[in-house]
Amino acid sequence: MFFALAINAHAQNLYVSVSGAHCGFNCTEFSGSISEYTPDGMQSTFASGLARPRGLAFDSSGNLLAAVNRSNPPPPQFQGRILKFPPLGHQSVLGNIALSFLEGLITDSGGNTFALAQSESKTTPNAIYKFAPDGTRTLVGTTPDGGFGLAFDSAGNLYATDTPDQTIYKFAPDGTRTVFVGPSAFAPVTGPAGLAFDSAGNLFVSTECLDVCDTSDTILMFTPDGMESTFATGLTTPRGLAFDGSGDLFVAEANPAPDGDILEFPAAGGQIVFASGIDLPEFLTFGPPR
Repeated sequence: MFFALAINAHAQNLYVSVSGAHCGFNCTEFSGSISEYTPDGMQSTFASGLARPRGLAFDSSGNLLAAVNRSNPPPPQFQGRILKFPPLGHQSVLGNIALSFLEGLITDSGGNTFALAQSESKTTPNAIYKFAPDGTRTLVGTTPDGGFGLAFDSAGNLYATDTPDQTIYKFAPDGTRTVFVGPSAFAPVTGPAGLAFDSAGNLFVSTECLDVCDTSDTILMFTPDGMESTFATGLTTPRGLAFDGSGDLFVAEANPAPDGDILEFPAAGGQIVFASGIDLPEFLTFGPPR
């Protein structure tokens, strides 16, 4: 069983995982970082020297959890690792997953951390793992083809994107997996990537091109009963999504510099560029200033 985590987002800063160079398996091993932005857009480096950072999430104790991915010989094999940055003190390792590339992270009110792992083993499926505060790892469920985003609804159901499969899966607290929306919800050769719920329980989904697309990437909105509408169009590789305490939606466009940026969609309407010139921003989360 798992429970959604509610975090007071008042006057919180935005944390962004930044991959570094868009160079695939030839990247410098530790070229990634985590950037921190104040509400008025002032940027600072929270952590550097990270290996392909992806998902970010704060737990109820104020620890920042970050998914990183170190290469294992022979390439392109990876070992996914979850780092924990406490409010005071030094970072530590919460857990590892061999032969897996970690993407999305999320936490619940029990202090558990959930990670979406893309497997690189022929015998191990793509999966969602739960890490207890002491690092104990258990399997929550599997996804056929792997994806990027995780999100909890207010009832404690866990949602996961399966990007190549063009599907968003819903995992009940007992682990039962069902399809929330399938391929018919998405344009041809596009799939779901990032996820975020607003305060009304609507699920926002960033979509990315899987091959050669005739249209730009979008953000879709699904009501709790699965009704779909288009929230935004004209985006390029939108990945991580996060809402601030005012209901503004922030979106990372995961492009190499100078085209990587963070877009802000105010609750009152419109669209602005919150930050630009970022080298492959990936995932977003809001948390207390450090």
